[in-house]
Amino acid sequence: MCRFLSLSIFALALTFSVQAAEPFKASDIRIDGLKRVSSGSIFDVLTIQPGDLVTNADISMATRALFGTGFFDQVEVSAEGTVLVIQVTERPAVSRIEIEGNKAIKTEDLLASLRGAGIVEGEVLKRATLDQLEQAIQRQYTSRGRYDASASSEIIEQDRNRVGLKITIFEGSVATVSRIAIIGNNAFGDDTLLDEMSVTEAGLFTWFSGSNNYEAEKLRADVEAIRSFYLDRGYVNVEVSEPQVELSENLEDVFITITVSEGKEFQVGAVNVGGEIPIDLSQAIGEMTLQTGELFSRRLVNDAVETMTNELGNAGYARAQVRAVPEINNKTQTVDVTLVVTPGPSVYVRRIEFRGNTDTSDVVLRREIPQLEASVSSTAAIEKGKINLQRLGFFSLVRVSTRPVLDQPDLVDVIYDVTEQASGSLSASLGFSQGEGLLLGASVSQKNFLGTGNALSFNLQSSDSTKEAKFSFTDPYYTIDGVSRGIDLYYAKTDFDDKGTADYSTDETGLGLTFGYPISEDSRISSSFAVQNTTLEAKVSGSRATYIDSFFVSEGLSSSETSADFVEYKVGMAYRFDTLNKAFLPTDGTRYRVGFDLSIPGSDLEYYTASYLGETYVPVVAKQDVSLKFKTRLNYGDGFGDSDGLPFLRNFLAGGIRTVRGYSYNSLGPVDSNGERVGGNVLVTGTAALQFPMPGVKETDQARLSLFTDTGQVYDNTVEIDDLRYSVGAALAWMTPIGPLSFTYSSALNSQAGDKTEGFQFSIGSTF
Repeated sequence: MCRFLSLSIFALALTFSVQAAEPFKASDIRIDGLKRVSSGSIFDVLTIQPGDLVTNADISMATRALFGTGFFDQVEVSAEGTVLVIQVTERPAVSRIEIEGNKAIKTEDLLASLRGAGIVEGEVLKRATLDQLEQAIQRQYTSRGRYDASASSEIIEQDRNRVGLKITIFEGSVATVSRIAIIGNNAFGDDTLLDEMSVTEAGLFTWFSGSNNYEAEKLRADVEAIRSFYLDRGYVNVEVSEPQVELSENLEDVFITITVSEGKEFQVGAVNVGGEIPIDLSQAIGEMTLQTGELFSRRLVNDAVETMTNELGNAGYARAQVRAVPEINNKTQTVDVTLVVTPGPSVYVRRIEFRGNTDTSDVVLRREIPQLEASVSSTAAIEKGKINLQRLGFFSLVRVSTRPVLDQPDLVDVIYDVTEQASGSLSASLGFSQGEGLLLGASVSQKNFLGTGNALSFNLQSSDSTKEAKFSFTDPYYTIDGVSRGIDLYYAKTDFDDKGTADYSTDETGLGLTFGYPISEDSRISSSFAVQNTTLEAKVSGSRATYIDSFFVSEGLSSSETSADFVEYKVGMAYRFDTLNKAFLPTDGTRYRVGFDLSIPGSDLEYYTASYLGETYVPVVAKQDVSLKFKTRLNYGDGFGDSDGLPFLRNFLAGGIRTVRGYSYNSLGPVDSNGERVGGNVLVTGTAALQFPMPGVKETDQARLSLFTDTGQVYDNTVEIDDLRYSVGAALAWMTPIGPLSFTYSSALNSQAGDKTEGFQFSIGSTF
């Protein structure tokens, strides 16, 4: 690099001469050679002023001060009579820095490292810092495992005492980790500890993922990960040494050795609470997993601190601090933990503000906030308000912050910043389902009608077997305490012959009214009332199914009838509980619905149905979004009054992508004397699945693979476990711009004579 530097530009010469050997009184000071540097910058550091008596010592001090600014390569001081003359040669300024040849490291990251070395556009170029340029860049690449990387620089002189700096980089190749040796581990095997590391040994697929590329920063983090692993399992005296890194002669292979001194396993001793305790913390203490006799874990300590801090925050001590003080007893191999509480002042909320809601009224937002103004601040209530606003679907982003009130330490303002998004949609859809055939749809919806928070929608759906139109309106806050009201108008025409299940069709028209009552943050009760008219058209093709004839007779009609109208007045109750962490492809939590519907006495069809649908997700590897899914569906129905059993129109069927995969759509259930699937009044299905993200998809909440087993059957009154059908397979669920997409490939394990099986099943778009 130095070969590009001109000695005339960067020579550090300190020369000065004084005409008069004797001190003299400076009548004036003249500065020559300035181009970019202002004269004011010189006079700011110059210790000599006009009228001063100037000695050789004064001149030496002034010269050193001027060199100390870093602006000059040369400074020469002389006297012309009584005028002090300062001749300077400015250092060039860096007008532009060009970097080429870099791919592995971004240009802005390299420029940041140069700034750390003092090389910045617009600043003077100093030889001392310039010598560090190549070293700074090389350190960047060495930390990324590129030991053969190099950099060369070129100085390009420009006008007005400026220079351009061109840096050419040869990145070389990445050194890969060939071996990781862990020494001293007895309690846990090498594989267990290696699983905690992000840097891995070379393997079959590491060339694709790059996980075996050496990076010093990742290795340092891995050492801390191993240490944390031991600390979370009771090894409080564990020591993990600085890794020994050996490099092969060709600079391509790295050999890592990590030494572990495990120490002994410790348990939790006494758990005490100290400091100033303003409230009763017994409940929080009881909820803590940090208990005497448990295996000591740093994670347990952190959880205990968080639990107690939240409890204090919920009681109004928003600035409370809880500090864990461990005391290690090597003799008893226990750790006593004291949680020291510093509550700070009790904090009240003065005002709650909303920002960014230009279309949505404040009233709609305020009713979602459990935190009240002029009441004690609760961190849980404030955060719950944020979650509630996110669930509305009106905003793409919700932020919440607290702002102290000036000169009032016991007051805060809570500010919710929202970014509105389009809450209405006009859409058309096209899809296909093996059960429904071609799916066509159009919808108009507005979740936030006129900024009131009310939802309005109109939907049209059409398939080979079904035509449907539906209008709905929902007011989520029909009353101030959160009672919701929904109104539905619907029409549906279904041809079961086209579904391949039976030779009849139905026309249904209905009006429904639903009220929802909140019980807690996670649960609601709903009640509904509906009036529905159903027209049954029985087809005659050869020998008509006997169950249709029997149904007509049971309803007081002739067995030769081909059509009939039925009016139903239906009431329903349902309980819903939901703690899922996501609406689509959840990985944690539980959701279930228990419902009961009754066609009240006086209806043409008198029957009732009870249903249960539950899902539970259990994280297996939380960081990787790997989870277990368990799903159960139970349905039961029966008639009463003049109805002899559940009307066949309301029978249940199973089979297909949404119930028991591997079996054809609606192909499971009792059959009549003609072999037609008539269904039954009892439905039982279950699913167990292992879910994991699809490789290559960054947004893990948009696509998911699963390995599953399904079971299920439909019965007529009597459940026979031996008659359950089973299947196993793999599935892909993907949220696409046109809606959810599902692909499954499964195998029926115990199909019987008459069962219809399908290996490959799929659905694009939504069915109804």
